[in-house]
Amino acid sequence: MKNRILDFINSTAAGFVGAGILLLLAFSLHWGGLGAGNSTTAPAASGPSAAASTTAPEMTAAPAPGSTMTPEQIYQKYADSAVQIVSTFPGQASLFGDQSQQQGIGSGFVANTDGYILTDAHVITSGTSQMGGTAQKASDVEVDFRNGKKVKAQVVGYDLTSSDIAVLKVDPTGLNLVPAVLGDSDRAKVGEPVVAIGSPFGVYTSSLTSGVVSAVNRTVESPEAGFTISNAIQTDAAINKGNSGGPLFDEYGQVIGLNEQIASSSGGSEGVGFAVPINTAKRVMQEILSKGEVDYAFMGIIGQTVDQSSAHDQGLSVNQGALITEVQSGSPADKAGLMKGDVITGIDGKQMTSMDDVSSYISQKNPGDKVKVTFMRGKNSRSIDLTLGKRSTS
Repeated sequence: MKNRILDFINSTAAGFVGAGILLLLAFSLHWGGLGAGNSTTAPAASGPSAAASTTAPEMTAAPAPGSTMTPEQIYQKYADSAVQIVSTFPGQASLFGDQSQQQGIGSGFVANTDGYILTDAHVITSGTSQMGGTAQKASDVEVDFRNGKKVKAQVVGYDLTSSDIAVLKVDPTGLNLVPAVLGDSDRAKVGEPVVAIGSPFGVYTSSLTSGVVSAVNRTVESPEAGFTISNAIQTDAAINKGNSGGPLFDEYGQVIGLNEQIASSSGGSEGVGFAVPINTAKRVMQEILSKGEVDYAFMGIIGQTVDQSSAHDQGLSVNQGALITEVQSGSPADKAGLMKGDVITGIDGKQMTSMDDVSSYISQKNPGDKVKVTFMRGKNSRSIDLTLGKRSTS
């Protein structure tokens, strides 16, 4: 993974420069892109809404890009940052009354030397149940390091809906943790080289694959049906089962995403890979550590993208936007007066050409924020002020 190499100007006071370099390197290795306060042991949490009493580390801005690195250089420097995560779930009771156990294997990476680890939420949950729509958290989570050390981890919290991010905590004592540097996913550009490190199929630990950023700002379906992950990074770097939660590095050795899923007709790595942007992960981690949950704004609508074909078929007066197909009763959209059949064409003066545009824009807002929604009702253009509500992530 490609880390940043700081260029220093030669000085005659070589001793002072050397000391400065050592201090800077020590700072980089300790925080790994995350600022932190006092080291604390985070309590285990029961889910995305479980309260956490730990003080959240302050998040620092991603360091500016330095020199580029080769895949080999990234691997040599940050392979120890990537970890394998083994999650154990209670099984079904047998006819004899005993319960078997099931295991799932994924990947993750060290976020800082305090022992916080980032991974995908679906790595440490068994997915949503058919009854009630809630996920089953793993009863036991083990983190396996490249050097062979295996330790138990606490699940601090997770969001299985709009980010698929989970935060774990291990006791850092004696682990010599190598934190990855958290970059800025907003800087990701199409064509930029990237590398992924993870444990494909749960067998081939610390495996590296390389490729490029194929697209940015993608919207993909999250593991919990009905919600989407915005601003996802698309890549052609091979991502197989077991790679979920592992780091996606840019050419500067900084993590710009967490490998999340692959869209493939066969289920193999020849499909299209997606990563959750690291900026989303940093926000989620900050909120989980500070208040134990992630607050998402919502309007309370279900919609679909309008194009020329659908506009013609449904007799709409515009050929782009977000057609509202359902308005949740009592939701902010309902209270503001939006109706089924309205076509949202703009929010806060920004053009909305699709339902993805609407979802992505609202995902960046907070509950309680006010937005101005412009929409077409029949052939008439209208605008309303709407106060966003809070969507549950449980």
